[in-house]
Amino acid sequence: MIKVLFVLCLLLSSVTGQSFHFSELRYSDAINHYTQLNGTIDFQKDSLEISYKHPAVDFFYDGEDIVYTKDGKEMPLDATQKAHMMQYFDILKMLHVGDESELKSEFTMSHSHGFTLLKPTGTLRYYIEKIELTKENNLLEYVKLYLKNNDYITINIDNEIH
Repeated sequence: MIKVLFVLCLLLSSVTGQSFHFSELRYSDAINHYTQLNGTIDFQKDSLEISYKHPAVDFFYDGEDIVYTKDGKEMPLDATQKAHMMQYFDILKMLHVGDESELKSEFTMSHSHGFTLLKPTGTLRYYIEKIELTKENNLLEYVKLYLKNNDYITINIDNEIH
């Protein structure tokens, strides 16, 4: 599930140095259960931070390492988790910068019914079926991530933090 979290983060912004409130709805097909989360994501030039309110969970990525804290206490990540997260955060940075040629090296892109549809072509294709997103004025508003196991995650960008 942590892998999915970081993939979602990839989709939250395309503008450098901004912070956003977001709401996230996760559906688990295996247990037919929905989970609602709220948080913020902060993009800086060389880093990003994702913070969830409840539970109090933070992720900080500086391009070299990921720090995961829960209730203010740093939590360990095993090597496999960390490697996957770093891969996802690198893609997030690519989306954040908005380099379309790099984006096209990881996804096929198409536009339909007001959505941009991304289909992973790299290793993410083993976990993600597709991603739907909408933008207004180059800012992401909505993302729906469809996973290979029939789970999905919907993210709505509520507002920019000034």
